[in-house]
Amino acid sequence: MAAVSIRDHLNVAFRLAMRDASAVKEVYNTQAAFWFSFQAAVISLPFLLVTVFVGADRDIGLLELIAEATIYAVSWLLFPVVMLEIAPAIDRAQYFYRYIAASNWSSVVEDAALAAILMLRTVGVIPAGLGGVLFFGAVIWVFSYQFFVARHALQIDQGTAALIIGVRLLLVLGLFFAKSLLGG
Repeated sequence: MAAVSIRDHLNVAFRLAMRDASAVKEVYNTQAAFWFSFQAAVISLPFLLVTVFVGADRDIGLLELIAEATIYAVSWLLFPVVMLEIAPAIDRAQYFYRYIAASNWSSVVEDAALAAILMLRTVGVIPAGLGGVLFFGAVIWVFSYQFFVARHALQIDQGTAALIIGVRLLLVLGLFFAKSLLGG
């Protein structure tokens, strides 16, 4: 059964998180599915707000919130634009839409997991030191999850998937440093 609703796509994302490779076949490989998947950014927005406000050492001002929102929007758009060049270069342009859609929906699961760890650490359910270790482990899990999605949505080997995840990591680091330069 192909995913058509937000709920269907989130179900696919959870199945992918559980390493069910067959779930990726439920994501349509169409331009419509690609654009629909950007609704995941709206669903993940509360998780961003949790990480911004909970992770801040001080009060967040309006300009800082606008900067965070801008970085958030750029981060959602930058990787698909870069993949427009990479997919044909690795002879996988035919799977581009499915891959970006699956990756976008998977981001909701990733962002929820990271926000949950931050919240549990902040309210004292998890000690600060353990929370830091868990958060780092969750970041590693996020990259392994995206590696899995890339391998199966693009039907590529492990080396190529690792290169794509490396590009993704470089983009994340670039945005992080850009944010730091802007005073965030």
